[in-house]
Formats: sequence, structure tokens, C-alpha cells
Amino acid sequence: MIASRKVVPLAFLALIALALPGVAQKLGRDYFEDERNGFRFKPLDEFLITPPKPAEAARGVICEMSGTEHYVLVNGQNVLMSSGMTVLRFEERTKRDVVEDDERSVAETKTRGDILEYLEAVYRGLSKNSPTEDEEKKIKKLVARHRTFNATTAGFNIPIVVDLWSFPLEDADIHLIYLGPEDKASKYLKVFEKSAKTFDEIERKTAAALGKNANYEDLLAFHVADAERIPGWRALPTPSKKFIIKTSSDNDRFIDEVIDRLEKSRLLYEEDFPPTADFDHVSIVRICGTEEEFHQYGKTSRGVAGWFNPSSTELVLYDAVNINRNSTYAVMSHEAFHQYCHFLFDQSEAHRWFDEGHGDYYGGVKFKGRKAEITSQMPAGLDRLSVIKEMVNQGTYAPVSEHVNFDHGQWQGQGPSNVSCYAQSWSIIYMLRQGAQGKVPKKVWKDESADIIPNYVATLSAGFQEAYAEILAKRTSAAGKDRELTDEEKDINRFDLSTKQKEEIWAKAMEASWGQIDMDEFEENWLTYVKDYLK
Repeated sequence: MIASRKVVPLAFLALIALALPGVAQKLGRDYFEDERNGFRFKPLDEFLITPPKPAEAARGVICEMSGTEHYVLVNGQNVLMSSGMTVLRFEERTKRDVVEDDERSVAETKTRGDILEYLEAVYRGLSKNSPTEDEEKKIKKLVARHRTFNATTAGFNIPIVVDLWSFPLEDADIHLIYLGPEDKASKYLKVFEKSAKTFDEIERKTAAALGKNANYEDLLAFHVADAERIPGWRALPTPSKKFIIKTSSDNDRFIDEVIDRLEKSRLLYEEDFPPTADFDHVSIVRICGTEEEFHQYGKTSRGVAGWFNPSSTELVLYDAVNINRNSTYAVMSHEAFHQYCHFLFDQSEAHRWFDEGHGDYYGGVKFKGRKAEITSQMPAGLDRLSVIKEMVNQGTYAPVSEHVNFDHGQWQGQGPSNVSCYAQSWSIIYMLRQGAQGKVPKKVWKDESADIIPNYVATLSAGFQEAYAEILAKRTSAAGKDRELTDEEKDINRFDLSTKQKEEIWAKAMEASWGQIDMDEFEENWLTYVKDYLK
């Protein structure tokens, strides 16, 4: 995740309600339709609908909605808040239990997820045993269960009401969870009920499925169908077939520019980190049309401009046209590097000096016609050049030998500002990359420094591959001859490694790279380079 120097210190609480007096709460005219699960209903008029993140979708979340944001003074702090709701689907699953009888049989029972356990885990102070309302309502051909609970928000402990409407369908329960401020509960609960009473079943359409050997066209068809589940979203192909764009932006010119810059950035990564012949991963890039939608989707706060999450593998951005669209492009090139390397190196996990230093290195790319050129300049708010020069002049940088060995927490907290770590890593990568191309004066450059990045990458990648192979061998042995491992068990990644295993890999990678040079001499040359040559 890329950091900006100018961060507005405002808390962002997604799907928490506190409306200003005079803000109308009314039912919308349009239905939210889910043809995959066979239902529809009318949300509140003001609700902005966003898709779930992949991890949320796996837990049953269909979509989330949020009303108009308002700045509210709470305990002397300005907080952004909005009314909202979550729509979930808890499908029917088969549970198998061994029954200890004469024949040791297996008993099967059909179960669906417990929505009350979900609510207790998500909303502070909510008790499933003490609803303020618990009733059944006949809505069209369905009998819905309606329950209301009191809870408080995390952080500011603002009282809210959680209004739950549960609809039992043939193969799943659909839950509508509405959130509103407790001090305006009567107004919100009335419109929530109006919304819930529009719930109805509709004809289902079979969802697109992905086979094990899906090609680009198969992937595109899947993501087109998935994107269109949320109003205003669409999925688009790219000429190289290396990306699929999922976006809510209707600015085609902007999207075309993003695609063009993504493709050119990928060529830079491939030049510096050549892919193997069989590397054919397709990257998913989600572009939110507005900053509000971006933060609602990611549950992020102001100051975050884009991110890549190794767990979801999505790159997520928004159109910063109201601030500086160049910052969108810079963040895109930064985060797209993380996404590319995540798959190129089979999810190997590197030190922050390498990851974030390279991210910012590519974030400074400038596009001139068909060419993409790396520069030391980034848009305002993301500038690293002036920051590192100030750090060097004031002596607030970390010794290079310490900086490159920092773990994630140490690196992030390096100081003196929240972007100091980025600036120092960027300047080191910039010097190493430019030096390997013969663009650093011989006075401050040693030829052996050109081997630091290649040796680090090779040793790191080999270390993770060996660790993955060991885990796979252990799992295969434990399964025995009578059972073949499932695809999920064969899918081993960085999250399967212990901290100790990763530390051992990192130590070997550092010894093979930085351990082969004179660190004191490198730091002296780096300081001179930053002061006198880095422009």
C-alpha cells in the first residue's frame, strides 16, 4: 500500500449511521436484483452499492450499501459516518458426523450459517439473546423473521440499531442487515421496513463457472457476470490479455488511459524481472469511480490512494480526478508492480526495502508516446526526492545496514515521518537500478552493487520454492497412499510458512546480496549520491 505525505486525520467508519437533521430517508425507486441467488428488493434511495471484497464474498456477503457521508463532531473529533446495510447469503451445507453405534455409521444433517453469531462478531455490544424486536412477517409468499438489536460502533461507541430481516429461500437464507443511529431509530426503522417488504423472489440465472484450465476468454466471461451483479459495475478486457479491468467508472477515456499505462508499466516490470515462458497469470484491477466508493469497498481511511492485497490478489484504485489524476497513475504503477511480483515469484514475501522501494521506483514512470521512462519525480503528495534529501541533510535517515534488514513493523515505524521509510527505500532502489544501467557516476558506484538485486531475488525465490516443496511433501506423506491431496491442499503459499521459516529465507537472501558488499562504503557512496547527484 502506497503512503501519501499529506494525510487528513479523519476516522472512516464504514456502514455506521449518524445522519444530520433534515437529511431525508426514503425508499428508492429501483430494485437491487440478484439473479444468481433469485431475489430482489428496493434499498434506500441514498444508498451507494459496492461489491464485497473476495474474502467477504467467501463469507457470504453479496453486497454492502452506504448512505450519504456526513462529518459529525464526536468527542472533539470529526468523523465520517453514514447509514448502511449488508446483504448476506448463508447457503445450505451438509454436515457429516460419525455415529458411534454397532455399525459406526455416518449421519448427515443440513445446516445453514448462524446469522446471530455473525452479528455478535461484527457489531460491538450486540447480544443475540436480547433483541428489542423479534417477530415473523408475511412478505409476499415468504415468511420473514424480523429482529432488531442495539449495539455500538467500534472506536467511538456511538449507539446504533441493527435491523435484521431474514428470508428463508429453498437453498439458502438471505439476510438484510440495516444499520441506523439509535437516536433516530424510529425514522430509520420505518424506511428499513418499507425496504424489506419489497423483497421478492425472481427467476434465477446460472452463474458462470471457471474450470481448472480456464483461458482468458473464460476468465473474462466470469468477471463480466460477476461485475454486473452490482449496478454500475462492468468488466473489460485489455489488448495484452494480461489484465481484466473491473470498474464502476463511466469515463471511457480515463479507463482507456489506465489500460494503456498498465500495459506499458507491465513491459517495464518484465524487462527488469523477466517472466518464465509459462507465466500466464491474468491480473484483476478494480477501479472505483469515486473516492467514496473506493473507501467503502476497502474499508480504508483518507490518505490511502490505492492498494494491492496478497490475500485477495486484486489491485484496487480510484479516479482521483478531483485531486490529481497523476497520483492515480503513479499509485497504479506502484501497486501493479506488487501484483506482478506476487505471482511471478509464487507469492514469495520480500523485505520492505525491496517491495516498496521498487513500487515507488516504478511510480515515478513518465509516459511519452509509446515509451515509458523511469524518473525521480512523483506527483505532489507522493514525492520521495525532496523527502530523502531532507532526511540526508538533517541526518534523520536510518543506517543502510539497519534499514534493509528491518522487518515490516520496524520499517514502517522508521520515522521521522510516515513516508521516511518509503523515501529511503526508493532512493536505494533508484541508485541500484540506475547504477546497473551505467547512469550513476563511477565516483559513487561499485560494479558489485549491480548484483545486489539479482542475487536477492534468486535466493529469496529459491528459498520459498524449497519451503513450499517441503510442506507439500509432508502433506503428501500424511495423506498416505489411499488419499490424493485436494487442489486446496496443493495450493501452498507464503501464509503456510511459519515466521521462523521466512526469517531463515530472508537471512539467506540478505547474505547472498547485501552480505557480499562493504556496507559502510555503500552507505557513504549512497549519501553522496543523494546529496550531489540525485535530481
